[in-house]
Amino acid sequence: MLYSPLYQSIRLILFGALGLSSLTVSAAINQTDSMMPEPLVTDSSNQYADDVATDAGFNNEINNQDISYQSDSQQSAAYKKASLSSDATLSNDAAVNNNNITAINDRTKTSQDSRVAPVNTSNAAKAGNRRIDTNDESIQESLKRLAEFYELTPDTNVATSNNTGTSVNDEQNNIQNSLTPVTTNIPTVGSNLRLLPHTVDSAARCEGQWVYPKKNPNYQRAVNEASASSGQPAPNLNGLPNNQAPLFAESDYGYYDNVDYAELSGNVIIDQGTQHIEAEKIVLDLSNGVAAAQGKVMFTDQATGNVSVNGAQDRTQQNGKTSLTDKATQGGLIGVADNLNYNTETGQSTATNVAFASVELQAHGYAKRLNRPNESQYELDEVMYSTCPPTNRKWQFDAKSIDLDTETGRGEAYNTTFRIADVPVFYLPYFNFPIDSRRGSGFLLPNASISSENGLEIDVPYYFNLAPNYDATLSTHIYTTRNPMLSGEFRYLTENYGEGIFNGSYLPNDKEYDGEDRRSLFYDHYWSSTSIPRLSGEAKYSYVSDADYLNDFDTLGLSDNTLNLPRRAQLNYYNDYVDGELKVETFQTLDALNNNGQMLQDKDKPYSRLPQLKLDYRLPWAKHFDITGVSDSAYFKKSIDDGSENEKSGTRFYNKLSASYPMENSWGYIKPKLSLQHLFTTYDEDSLVDNSLDKDDGSQSVFVPQASIDAGLHFYQAGSPFGAFDDTLGGYRLLSPRLKYTYSPYRDQNDIPNFNTRIASINYEQLFSDSWFLGHDRLQDLHAFTPGINYRYIDATGVTRFDGSIGEQFYLDDGRVTLDNTKPVFTSSSSGLVWDTSTQPYNNVWVDVSGALTNSYDLNYITTELRYQPSDRSLFNVGFIKRQRDENTNQLPLSALTASAVFPINNNWRVLAQGQYDYNRNQMLDSLIGIDYEDCCFGFAVYGRRYYNDLNIAEKPTQAIMAEVRLSGLGSGSSRLTRLLADKVLGFEPVQNAWKD
Repeated sequence: MLYSPLYQSIRLILFGALGLSSLTVSAAINQTDSMMPEPLVTDSSNQYADDVATDAGFNNEINNQDISYQSDSQQSAAYKKASLSSDATLSNDAAVNNNNITAINDRTKTSQDSRVAPVNTSNAAKAGNRRIDTNDESIQESLKRLAEFYELTPDTNVATSNNTGTSVNDEQNNIQNSLTPVTTNIPTVGSNLRLLPHTVDSAARCEGQWVYPKKNPNYQRAVNEASASSGQPAPNLNGLPNNQAPLFAESDYGYYDNVDYAELSGNVIIDQGTQHIEAEKIVLDLSNGVAAAQGKVMFTDQATGNVSVNGAQDRTQQNGKTSLTDKATQGGLIGVADNLNYNTETGQSTATNVAFASVELQAHGYAKRLNRPNESQYELDEVMYSTCPPTNRKWQFDAKSIDLDTETGRGEAYNTTFRIADVPVFYLPYFNFPIDSRRGSGFLLPNASISSENGLEIDVPYYFNLAPNYDATLSTHIYTTRNPMLSGEFRYLTENYGEGIFNGSYLPNDKEYDGEDRRSLFYDHYWSSTSIPRLSGEAKYSYVSDADYLNDFDTLGLSDNTLNLPRRAQLNYYNDYVDGELKVETFQTLDALNNNGQMLQDKDKPYSRLPQLKLDYRLPWAKHFDITGVSDSAYFKKSIDDGSENEKSGTRFYNKLSASYPMENSWGYIKPKLSLQHLFTTYDEDSLVDNSLDKDDGSQSVFVPQASIDAGLHFYQAGSPFGAFDDTLGGYRLLSPRLKYTYSPYRDQNDIPNFNTRIASINYEQLFSDSWFLGHDRLQDLHAFTPGINYRYIDATGVTRFDGSIGEQFYLDDGRVTLDNTKPVFTSSSSGLVWDTSTQPYNNVWVDVSGALTNSYDLNYITTELRYQPSDRSLFNVGFIKRQRDENTNQLPLSALTASAVFPINNNWRVLAQGQYDYNRNQMLDSLIGIDYEDCCFGFAVYGRRYYNDLNIAEKPTQAIMAEVRLSGLGSGSSRLTRLLADKVLGFEPVQNAWKD
């Protein structure tokens, strides 16, 4: 059993030297000191209880040991005798060690004083050739020792998941995802469709992962035994702060002179909480203020309160593959060194031949020398760093020196050479990078692209970590065909006032745009009340200098066909009975062509709402009746400066009160409803003058009642409709016919202005709405009945295999209310046939078809979409769109084929493609194709895109070639390519997440 003051020495030597723990010694240790003043010698021949020691309240176990005490002289002689079997004579050995330690410490201090951090960039060429020779024998030895903590991933093929989101159990998934070919020619319904000859293995790309050493079983055992002997409950070491955890030490030999010298030697192991240190010898000489760990030093600190290794292994067993993310979230550090020296007076520590690994970042490196001047700073000389596996280091940074600051979570590298496959690629005199998951200021990875409009573009972003709750990014964009552009982003988060983000850019004297300045500014703010539940707000501002800006530059996810850029401030509130919205909204309308190919005029611009209040409410006291209301009040303003029409701005008040008596049962429902609508509008002063109206003529009021009956039946039948193919699916079928009758009389509304109302596009759900007008400037006269039918099949696992609806609205009277005093719209006998179907015949195949016919049964539109997802990392989409012109709904004609594919060639390479082809114009409207590479520690993508500006398709297409490079741990996972595909490819985001995992 080791004497308790030695525990204090160990704590000072190791945990203090590495900055792993507080140097405070608990009161329990001091009590032990006073109880046991005699020196104690142990060796490995004693029983197990003599090999371990604990403190922090466990001193009573010392009294339970059979220990013989010796005099000082006898003790010294005994120790010398015990040491002869493994080491030199104690006196000589101790003298040599003490002298060496003192000399090392003196050199450390001198080196620290003389170290110069600034870099002379004139020596860049010479420094750029600097190389850390990892083939050096001493470096190889250090890295070899460190590699013991790199756990290789078992080389097994893992079946890909079907990614269907169904509740099929794991055994069924394994069967469905088996690589064994099916024996039938046609796959059974509900299985996986296999059209590809091979399935790409989705195993982890890394050969392994950095993991912590196994926990010392003697630690918890000693704590339990000490607790039992003292009559105290054993503490739970999991989650216990390290400075409160018991200290445990074991070694072959131990000595303490009861004054100022202590030594452990032979397989020394120290544990305290999550901290663990191993060494061949540990020495403390307080007379010289020196402490040292010598010979094959290993240290680790596993952060508390995070995912444990055992937890990660449990999930590995459940999921069937190793999850790097689980273990990488633990945090902490692993290190090996030849020796570690610590000055107990200054707190400075040094180590040589240090190899280190970060479990959190899954990175490793080497330093010829490490100096720790204080608790939060580290200085490393002759450094190598990489996030690649130690078994296959594809890239690395070699630096003359690196300074690490654990308080800021950042590192600074000087005279750094970046190497790929041991070939120098570029040199940086200064480089700032993260050393943990916290945000920190520094350069982010640059991006490069080539386009027909911008030429070669290089983006160099710099990140400013200004405070925990706000930050900024400043980017310099360098073009070969334009002047440089500066863009910035500022994010903030407040405790009571929400969060927001500013984005802006400025490009002076654009050579590609007649020398004009190009600018943009975007702002978004979101707020949720901390004092009033369910009260929230938002604000948005958008500005660009010209209509071509969105097409010429990457604008943070905004589509290049955005015509009206919103600017608004809005408050939202809801509870069980009220849903309200108050907002002020204006727009910046870009110059573009209208549907007739002419430039937009002021009359084509949208109205501003200054302000608008909308309320949807339900009255709670009606027991069997459902009484609801809608209120929409707003002041609409649109200035007409080009004389395209007279200004028509003013205030609108709309209210609707409805009462229904729903009767519902398992076999069906009937919902009769009565409603009363009121619309009141009045022109403002400018509009009265423009239209030569007096105040009375400028105000209009109209009431329109409405009655409707909506009824439906549900026919249920168990079993599968696909029994001819497979009678094992089970489930049930549901047939639901529906019929709705609606009547609302005609009221003249020709003198009422139309602020923001349009006719809805036709689809199945719209057939059963109370009005075809979207907006409240018109109250429709509708006398019609609408039959429809829906058929669904849900299998035994809960997956809807088929959902199809078809219906048509038949008009009993012609509709006379129009939007703008033109020809009435609803004068035909019916709306035309409408259908909507969604099918999932196989777990990885989805087919959607929707369309409509005109009342004369000509085609109005049809859209189809086929999605095939053979694995969670691959995706194929094929679509067809055919639309006829519809002046009433502003539907433009289009005949297009769409296709997209995300297809992995193997576990590292994949092909990405997307296209939209207008076969009437024989024109590829938008196309993109590229290759993407993802490895354990780096990735890159090269892709080309050709597309037309949707606001002016007559212009020449833009062509661009772009390249991206990603280094694990040195940048974010977001990129321009992923943003593009997320907007254009259905189902891309889950496929992208699976690829990155």
